[in-house]
Amino acid sequence: MISFRPTWRQAVGRGVYAGVACAVAAYLVGLVLPGEPHPAAVLVPSLLAALVVAVVGRRGGTEVDEYGIRHTPPGGVASWKRVVDIRAERRRRRTVVVVYLDSGETLRLRAPYDGDWLGRDPFFERRLFMLVHLWETHRDWSIHS
Repeated sequence: MISFRPTWRQAVGRGVYAGVACAVAAYLVGLVLPGEPHPAAVLVPSLLAALVVAVVGRRGGTEVDEYGIRHTPPGGVASWKRVVDIRAERRRRRTVVVVYLDSGETLRLRAPYDGDWLGRDPFFERRLFMLVHLWETHRDWSIHS
C-alpha cells in the first residue's frame, strides 16, 4: 500500500493562509466592537489557526493499494476496475491528480498536488508516474462490448 500526503511545506502553506485569514477576520471583528482592539486578540487566534491547520493538513491524503484508490479520512473510493484514466489537471493555482471513472464521474485526489510557493511538491511528477503505473499494472485490459 502507498500513502500520499501533503508535504510539510504544503501543510505550512495552508496554515499560513488560514492564519492570515483568521487574523483579518479577528481584526475586522475588533473594529466593529467598541474600544481599541488588543494586538493579542488578533495574533493569538491567527497563530492557533495556523498551527492547527498545519498539523491537521498532513492527515488527509490518498491511499493506494491493489484494490484501488481511496481518500483518507474516508471519502471517495475508486476500484481499479472503475478507473478509465488518471490525469494531472490545472485547478486554480494548483496541478492536481484527477481520476476518471467509467460512470463519467471524476475523483480529485487530495494528494499529491503541486502549486506555487509553499504549495510546491518537488516530487509531484514521480508520484503521478507511480499512480499511473499502478493503475496500468492493476487495470483490466479486456475489451468490453
